Amino acid sequence: MKDFGLPQVNPEAMAESQRKNLEVATAVSRLVFEGFQSLTARQGEIAKDRIESYTKGTEAIVASKTPEEAATKQANLAESIFEETVADAGTLTDLATKSANAIFQVVEQRFTEGLDEFRNAAQQNGKAKA
Repeated sequence: MKDFGLPQVNPEAMAESQRKNLEVATAVSRLVFEGFQSLTARQGEIAKDRIESYTKGTEAIVASKTPEEAATKQANLAESIFEETVADAGTLTDLATKSANAIFQVVEQRFTEGLDEFRNAAQQNGKAKA
C-alpha cells in the first residue's frame, strides 16, 4: 500500500474508534428511551390532572343557580383550561429540550473525539511516509 501512495491504516485504531461509536450509539439509544419515558409519564400525569380539573369545573357549572352564574363559571373554566394548556406545553417542551440537549452533548463529544482521532491518524501517517 505504501508503494502506491495510499495512506496506511491502523486496524487497531480503526476498531477502537468503531467501538467508541457503538458505545455512543448505545448511550444515545438509552437517552432517547429515557427521554421518551419521562415525556410520556409527564403527559399521563398532565392528562389525569386535567381530567380532574375539567370534571370539577363542569360540576361547578352544572350546580350553578342562575344562567349568569353558569356563564361566569364557564368563562373561568375556559380561561383556566387555556392557562393550564399553555403551562403544560411549556413543561413538555422543557422535558423534550433537556432530552435533546443530553443526546446532542453525547454525539458532539464523540464527534470531536473522532476528529481528534482522525487528525492523529493523519499525523502518524505523515510521519510514516517521512
